[in-house]
Amino acid sequence: MTETQNLQSKFLISRSLFLGAGVSLVLTAGEKDAWIACILGFILGSLILFIYTKLSNSIEGSIHNYLIKKTPLNLLIRLSLLLFYLAFVFLLFIVFATFIYAYYLPFTKAIVSCAPFLFLAIYLGNKGTLAISRVAQILFWIALVAISIKVVAIVPYIKTENFLPIYTISHSKLFISTMNYAILTTAPYLLMLEDKCSYKTNLKSYFLTFLVIFIMIFYITGCFGSNLEKTFSYPEFTVLRLINYFNFIQNIESFLAINWVFDIFIALSYASKKIKDICHYKNNIFTYIILFILLFIVGNFVISDYKVTVTIFQNFVPILLIFLITILSLLGIKKGIKSISTVKYK
Repeated sequence: MTETQNLQSKFLISRSLFLGAGVSLVLTAGEKDAWIACILGFILGSLILFIYTKLSNSIEGSIHNYLIKKTPLNLLIRLSLLLFYLAFVFLLFIVFATFIYAYYLPFTKAIVSCAPFLFLAIYLGNKGTLAISRVAQILFWIALVAISIKVVAIVPYIKTENFLPIYTISHSKLFISTMNYAILTTAPYLLMLEDKCSYKTNLKSYFLTFLVIFIMIFYITGCFGSNLEKTFSYPEFTVLRLINYFNFIQNIESFLAINWVFDIFIALSYASKKIKDICHYKNNIFTYIILFILLFIVGNFVISDYKVTVTIFQNFVPILLIFLITILSLLGIKKGIKSISTVKYK
């Protein structure tokens, strides 16, 4: 994988949780000052990314070879990574399946509507990192075109009064919104933990993510205001319905929303590959079985119950934070132990 492909892949996966759930969490806490939370979240996320880069570059070879010895620490890291991958896929399924159910196929079971999408993601994941990065390279440019069209089309509907007065929310709400942004954008980087690159490259991809999400938060708030934006489950999709090119090009929100599907697809492909790598099984059928079981659970026990879905949406940021702290801490301990052993050996 080239450095450019690494950057493009990380840009896509870092936005994968922002379809509906991520945006709503940032907007609900930050209200009309959510754009401030994005800036602060970017600064905090950059610090997290610095730690992530140091630990990622300390991994020698693949994550499987790095943790091949059956020591208690290695087993704990492997278990933490596996649980994170499964939890991440679970969240992706909820976000995507709920979106499909709400706007496209309300009378179709999630396992039926999402199965083809999942099948393709697992198939791509089984082809390896290089194949995923090549697909991400293509989807990256298509996504940028769609994003550019959205921004140009939405500008006429933005009202400056929706941002005034500035900074009226409490410090606690600003903190929560900032944390939501930082965790939701950095946690997905764990999917590419062993794909090493410089901090500069990681920061470039992260800044591009920040720029796109900041613009999205800005035009949602500018169009709807702080009160109306909180009433929509998928405010970024709803705002696209305002687009009207030359009074005859309308209802193009489905086309412009395609970049969110790309984000989830690439993230799901990486996650399926990582589950296979960390479990170290050779038969690809196990990946299909594991992920289809997760999809079955989401379709039959989660999105069918609105209260369960809302509860998960409200609590998955703390869960991701726990995983992020745990995994980075364990990798830091392993790096420290290895450094001490190397010094003693010398």
